[in-house]
Amino acid sequence: MPLLVVLSIATFVSAFSIRILDPLVPSLARDLGVLVGTAAMLAPAYTFPYALAQPLLGAAGDQLGKERIIKVCLGLLAVSLLAAALAPNYTALLVARCCAGLAGGGIIPISFAIVGDRFAVGERQVALARLVMASQFAILLSAGLSGMIAASLGWRSVFAIAAAIAATSFFLMLRALPGEERAPSAVPLSFGVMRNKYGDVLSNPLALVVLPAAMLEGMVMFGLLPFVAHRLEVRGHGGIVEAGLVIATMSIGGIMFTLFVGRLLKLLGREGLIRAGGVISCLGMIGIAFSPSWPVEALFFALLGFGFFMIHNSLQLQATELSPQARASSVALFAFSFFLGQAAGPLLYHAAFEALGMDVPIVLAGVLLLALSLSVAFRLKLRPATQD
Repeated sequence: MPLLVVLSIATFVSAFSIRILDPLVPSLARDLGVLVGTAAMLAPAYTFPYALAQPLLGAAGDQLGKERIIKVCLGLLAVSLLAAALAPNYTALLVARCCAGLAGGGIIPISFAIVGDRFAVGERQVALARLVMASQFAILLSAGLSGMIAASLGWRSVFAIAAAIAATSFFLMLRALPGEERAPSAVPLSFGVMRNKYGDVLSNPLALVVLPAAMLEGMVMFGLLPFVAHRLEVRGHGGIVEAGLVIATMSIGGIMFTLFVGRLLKLLGREGLIRAGGVISCLGMIGIAFSPSWPVEALFFALLGFGFFMIHNSLQLQATELSPQARASSVALFAFSFFLGQAAGPLLYHAAFEALGMDVPIVLAGVLLLALSLSVAFRLKLRPATQD
């Protein structure tokens, strides 16, 4: 089985488990007897552990073998999703989501690191875009179907289906990659080894640009998603089914980007791609804030997804080059920053909605994405990549 296909399967499973909860927040709040804001915290319950596990998982991938880490994490993810389906109360579901986040953290970043190892720089951004496509198809299906499934069968069935998909992927991975990747070093994994690897990554001046940018984009972009269903209900525009469809269209925008990434790079160059992504993302956010109905909001979410991945994919490429000798560690730091931002995002959006209403924070988020893209394009200057 081709390498990109195997990695795409793993990426699909991990991304599927991340976003299945977003449309379910109002339903979970009612069923578990908690406030909407409390139920929304089940999103950072996944992304905080996902982020915090990155330093260990990245170093383990470099030291113990990247394929081995992916297999272990896929198995643990399946078990955690099953535990979420069987959770008797909010606390148990919170713990299950935390465990799923820890396991999920060892799949997508390690897959990106393997792409960095196996593909020359000139081919790498397109190869990374193929993994992004897999993740966006997963989000498209998970967000689009979870609301529908929950409306008819209940939210537990959503997690049960996700657990079955993860388990299937785990066995496919065992069959497709039966051999273990040799560890690149015989030196045992230790704090000193981790410190040296991450020190090497952070010694690259570009790290001080790429990592904060990843944190900020994750915060602004994904912090909004747990509140989509609530905003639709408050405005009388729909409920969890419509919220799932709205969030899913963001992935359609991301998929469209992956289909045209090669042409866009030739047309705009890497700096131009980032700038244009900021403009498109800003317009998408403003449209979301003032959309008169859920179908219109869905169109603007698709626009937002297209613009966002113009920025994010370029940052992913830079992350794979921060330290070629410790690529899993460098991509893990990137994922740590990105998902730490995603975890903090719902907290900040919740506070902003309470203080400023439901529209102004989204407009400000769009302006922030535009400012971020212009700053990153200017500061990175995206040095010409050299062949590995």
